[in-house]
Amino acid sequence: MGWTDRETVALIGGGHTLGRTHGNCNLTGTKWAQDPYNNIGPYFEATPGSLRGPTDGTCGTGTEAGRGNNTVSSGFEGPWTRSPSRWNYDFFDALMSEEWVPAKSPYGNDQWHTRDRSSKFAKTMRLTADVSLIADQTYLHLVEEYAADHAKFDSDFANAWFKLVHRSEDHPHQDDLEKDAGFCTSFEFLTAQQEFLP
Repeated sequence: MGWTDRETVALIGGGHTLGRTHGNCNLTGTKWAQDPYNNIGPYFEATPGSLRGPTDGTCGTGTEAGRGNNTVSSGFEGPWTRSPSRWNYDFFDALMSEEWVPAKSPYGNDQWHTRDRSSKFAKTMRLTADVSLIADQTYLHLVEEYAADHAKFDSDFANAWFKLVHRSEDHPHQDDLEKDAGFCTSFEFLTAQQEFLP
């Protein structure tokens, strides 16, 4: 799709501003450690058709088996920001202000947390791909720019997101998808909603 370095960093930062990773259940020493449950069902299910992870008691029991705190999806665990359900600037701010050290998720995957465990970002995490943004000089420059200029990040993310949702392998150029579909999704409603957010 011809992503530029700027678009790449903006999409990673925006994509990791909202939401979190899920992988609370520790499968070490279980049958799922040798034969990963996510190789079983069509939707990474331990029991095909259950839409859940391990339901055999390994990760919770009853209605909570394989759900909520018993979820194992990515195997990584934690939010990237302090408010993962609200747009914010923690992703870049924390990348620049914290020292990130290797850690393990409850599942056992490699991820990163702050060296200072009393930091305001101590309850957040980073993936290796996130930390690599500050190890690469080209990407580091963009991370520094977005940490210093939130309006620039907002604008660049909006442009990159528009490109992401309006292009595909079959529609590689600007407006190809819109021309083919006959309409374009508009996000103007978000501006009106933001006026009501606290």
